[in-house]
Amino acid sequence: MKKNLFTSVLLLAMVLAGLAQNNVGIGIANPDPYALLHLESNSKGLLIPKLDAAERTSLGAMLNATNQGLLVFGPDTNQFWYWDGTQWVPFPLPPVPGPTGPQGPTGPTGAQGNVGPTGPQGATGPQGDTGATGSIGATGAQGNTGATGVQGNTGATGAQGLQGNTGATGATGATGPATPCAPTTLSFNNSGTITYADNCGNTITSPNAAWLVGGNTNPTSNNIGNTGNAPLNFITNNQNRMSVEANGDIFVAGSKPIYLQRFFCNGCDNPNRNTGVSSATYVAVIAGFYPTSNADAESTRARMYENGGTWWFKGDTEGPSGEDWSVDVMFIKRQLADDLRPASQNGGGTGF
Repeated sequence: MKKNLFTSVLLLAMVLAGLAQNNVGIGIANPDPYALLHLESNSKGLLIPKLDAAERTSLGAMLNATNQGLLVFGPDTNQFWYWDGTQWVPFPLPPVPGPTGPQGPTGPTGAQGNVGPTGPQGATGPQGDTGATGSIGATGAQGNTGATGVQGNTGATGAQGLQGNTGATGATGATGPATPCAPTTLSFNNSGTITYADNCGNTITSPNAAWLVGGNTNPTSNNIGNTGNAPLNFITNNQNRMSVEANGDIFVAGSKPIYLQRFFCNGCDNPNRNTGVSSATYVAVIAGFYPTSNADAESTRARMYENGGTWWFKGDTEGPSGEDWSVDVMFIKRQLADDLRPASQNGGGTGF
C-alpha cells in the first residue's frame, strides 16, 4: 500500500509540474534545466519501492526489454536491483577478491591452551548400505625359483661317551588271559542308553541317553530337543522343512505356517480384488468380513479363488453401490492343509 501511494504521489507531482514546464523540481523552485526530475532537501532522501525476492520474481514475469533500467531496492539483500531487459541485476556487485598475496613467515607457536571439557557424544548415524564386493584381481605371474645355496662342510664327529652300568632286572608281571577280551554285544536300551559287553564279563552302560529312531519307552520323561537357546530343526532332502524356535514359535519352510491379514476397499461396488498372496504356497480362507453399503443389506456373499497364481477376493451385498469392505483372510501353508475344494470359481464341491 505504501509503495502504491508513493508512486501515485510522485506521478501526480510530475504531471502537475509538467503542466507548466518540461521538467519537475521537488524542494526547489528552479530545477536544473537538464534534469527531468530534480529533488532538493537538507533533511530528506529519495525512497524508492522495496521489493523482496518473491516480489521481484513476480514483477519480473511481467517485464521485458522495454522496461530496461527499472530500479527497486531489495530489503532481503540490502542492495539495489535494476532490470537489464531480461533479469534483475544487483548493484553494487560484491567485490571481486584480488589475487592471494605471498604467504608471510610463520609466527612463533603460542602457548598451548587448556584442554576444554569433552562435549557430549552425538547420536550414532544410520549405518550405510554395504558396498558391492569388488572383483578379484588377476593372479600375478610366479617368480623364478632362486638358486640352491652351496652345501656347508660336515662338522667333525664328537667323541663317543662312556657306556653306563646295566640296571637291575625288574619283577615279572602277572600272566594275562590266554586271549584278549572281545566285544560280544552292543545294545540300545529303551531309555536311549547304550550297553557294551565283552567275553571277559565286562559291561559298560553310557551315562547319557540318546533318542532312538523307534522311540524311547523307559523312562517316559525322555525328551527330544535342545536344552540351549537354539531352534529344533526337522530336515528332509537336506532342506529345513520345519523348526521349533527357542521361544516356542513354529516355522514351516522358513516362515510362520498360518497368518491373518486384513484387506479393505472403500467405496467399491462388488469388489473383485487381488490379494497378491501366492496360491502355490498358501491356502486362503475367509476368517471374517464386514461390509457396509448405502442401504441396509440383508445378505452378503463372498469367496476366495485362485487366479494367475495368486488368491483373489470377490464379494457382493444386497445393497446398492458405494460399498465399504473390511475382509480378514487366513493364509495357511499348503504343507499343513489338504485343500479339497474344486479349482472352479463357482459351484462344485462335496454334497452334504
